[in-house]
Amino acid sequence: MAFSMAVMMAASAVPFFFAYGRDSRRPVATATVVLIYVAIWALIGFTLDYMMGMVMMPSSFLIAAGAVAMAVVYALTPWGRWARDRCREMAQREPRNSRFRDALADGASYTAYCIVCSAGIMPALVVVGMSSALVIVAGAAAMLLYKITPWPVPALSHSR
Repeated sequence: MAFSMAVMMAASAVPFFFAYGRDSRRPVATATVVLIYVAIWALIGFTLDYMMGMVMMPSSFLIAAGAVAMAVVYALTPWGRWARDRCREMAQREPRNSRFRDALADGASYTAYCIVCSAGIMPALVVVGMSSALVIVAGAAAMLLYKITPWPVPALSHSR
């Protein structure tokens, strides 16, 4: 699960990685940011895999639906929206010259915001089944859309 978690979350961070690489123009700094992000998510995946090996998770549609409902509720909380907004801001960063020290700080802060941002969806993905490639792809797509789409989605404007 460590590998699948890292891959899934790295896919959702691609806009940030491109923005960081474009703005820093330093391949080592960009690689450092990516490595920090992927390593921390791999560690989270390893920890979740270990914990799931210790506990027998009952499989039920109701449990999965409850976990998904909790993910939606968390996304609507001020804490979840705040972290998601920080992820979006960092992915739309202004150009600047980044030093290696900045890469460490930026990589750690983006990862921290992303952990808080995705704290609602992670339990749902674990309950639904992180061993399924379909769940990983769907989770990556959901996280990417969640991070880049304005939330709540603006109402359609009606012109007369």
